[in-house]
Amino acid sequence: MMPTLTAHIPVPRPSYSQYRENLVKAIPPRLLCLLACGGIDCRYEGPECWKLNQQVIRGLFSSWVTDDIIAMARPSNHLIEKYNIIEQFQRLNIKSIINMQLPGEHAHCGPPLDPESGFTYSPQIFMDNDIYFYNFGMPDFGVTSLVGIIDGVKVLAFAVREGRVAVHCHAGLGRTGVLIACYLIYTLRISPSEAVHYVRIKRPRSIQTRAQISQVFDFARLLGTQLVQYPDLNLRHGAPFTLQHYLNRQALLLHGQEARTLRQTPKVVYLLCVRLSCLALGLPAPPEVQAELEKRSALRTLGRTVRETLVAKQYLPLLREGRKGSRVGSGSVSSWDEPLGFLERKREVLLDKRSYSDSDLSKISVNEDLELSPHCTPALGNERHWCVEDLIRTDLSPVFATPSPGHQASKKEPNILNIPVSSIKTRNNCDRSLKGTAQKALPKYSSNIELCRNPHNPGPTSVARAVARAMADQGLPGETILQRSALLQEELNSSDCGWALMVTESDPHVLSCLLWTWLEKLREPVLSADDVDRLCIGAQNRKPLSVIKKPQRHTIYCLLSCVSTVTSLCPHREDAVLQRLIRALTRRPQEEMGNFATLMKLLKSSLRETSHNCRYLMRACNTNTTL
Repeated sequence: MMPTLTAHIPVPRPSYSQYRENLVKAIPPRLLCLLACGGIDCRYEGPECWKLNQQVIRGLFSSWVTDDIIAMARPSNHLIEKYNIIEQFQRLNIKSIINMQLPGEHAHCGPPLDPESGFTYSPQIFMDNDIYFYNFGMPDFGVTSLVGIIDGVKVLAFAVREGRVAVHCHAGLGRTGVLIACYLIYTLRISPSEAVHYVRIKRPRSIQTRAQISQVFDFARLLGTQLVQYPDLNLRHGAPFTLQHYLNRQALLLHGQEARTLRQTPKVVYLLCVRLSCLALGLPAPPEVQAELEKRSALRTLGRTVRETLVAKQYLPLLREGRKGSRVGSGSVSSWDEPLGFLERKREVLLDKRSYSDSDLSKISVNEDLELSPHCTPALGNERHWCVEDLIRTDLSPVFATPSPGHQASKKEPNILNIPVSSIKTRNNCDRSLKGTAQKALPKYSSNIELCRNPHNPGPTSVARAVARAMADQGLPGETILQRSALLQEELNSSDCGWALMVTESDPHVLSCLLWTWLEKLREPVLSADDVDRLCIGAQNRKPLSVIKKPQRHTIYCLLSCVSTVTSLCPHREDAVLQRLIRALTRRPQEEMGNFATLMKLLKSSLRETSHNCRYLMRACNTNTTL
């Protein structure tokens, strides 16, 4: 996401001078703790130096940063027992604790370290009381790899959905502030300057060093290159990418069950197919969609709180009413490409590089192979394919972790998705359940299912016919459809509201346009001429689609599941829908469809198998897939 540059936000400055930072780096951590910290009287090891309003958790130097996240100094076995910290956690509904320390650090501060964990407390104390514990170690006054930050942010985002979260390092300032600032960028898509300033308002002196501020900016630029959902250069935030590139970026950002479900399938394709299938069957959207809409509403509330806080402290100008509505509605506050001041980087250079600090550039190598690993971050357009070695790490799991149910590894399951009969509701109930958050937020996108219904026969069959007709349409969509589709594409590329708007869209023509446009705007077609030849040669195989790569195969299975659902209700539209699908997959014009007779036969065969096994899409109503 690359909004327009805003010059009103001051650049965050480090808390320490360059001389002091260099001195800290030169002295070994253990010796630094012995010489510079207060020993057993270290002010961060108890409540003696802090006022009551600086102790959200009594006994600990702690502060609310958001309504769901507390930043705090590290607890100890002694403080946990003396101040009943477990009971305080339970009373405040704190369900998780995230430790940003490395075992063995600050051994001379406060009470002795726990011999088993290497921290001042035993994580088992929290886990025995149903409080999840995660450790994402980062050097004191330092930073970790970008993938370490991404892992921590994704776990923090998951933990917030389970309840409130306490984050700590030693003092709860530097490393804790970095993680929370990156979380705000990840969830609200605000700029790094805004994130740093907001965290410092709520937790003074947070994010202390140049390296930590630099990492927040690097995280924002890395994330900005990953969030583009539509590869259309005509869009303000559009950029070309291949199917494999999209899946690489998706793997970097998704987490838990959602990451497992969509490992080989583009999220945007999956959700569009689910939405079209639900429309055709007259089913409500999966319960997770409504939960996600509620989460988006909570994030918009948090976004408004962040903006109001920054405006009150004069970090942001008070917007006029005309502009305020659009900014607050999208959750986007400002630019991700602000000048970095003390880092002495020019904006033009940043736009050329796309991301990463000068120190990171030494770790970047050129990789011209399109088959990148899941942690490679290819550049877009005509730029070179940067492969970030910094993102490749073997110790991706937390040192100590009691995963929530959503984190537990599940057995390998086939790509078969079924809708339970108990989940079927009336179409009217579905419409009522989805009308809230997103459609009220941006009414210009709200659509009316009556457009595709027969007023004399408003049952699901007429809706299925409308969906089939929309998916089979071989002509150019009407101007209104194109405009609404373009608006949704831009919203998906630039705002966190895009997913919610897409899954509540009820016009099948708009949804079909979104689906075919995504496939046809990829930098390379899903099926190249060589892929089509291989499929035609192996057409007699028991599983003919097995000759192509997994991302292509799973994407086609997803699309065929949607086609099977729709055409089972409108069988006379099957050939037309499959022809439209072939056009989108191969990027060939309608006049050449006669050359794809073998491919048509193969897809029909696969369609029968998909229909027979009820596979792929319709278990969405039972999965934990989110937006």
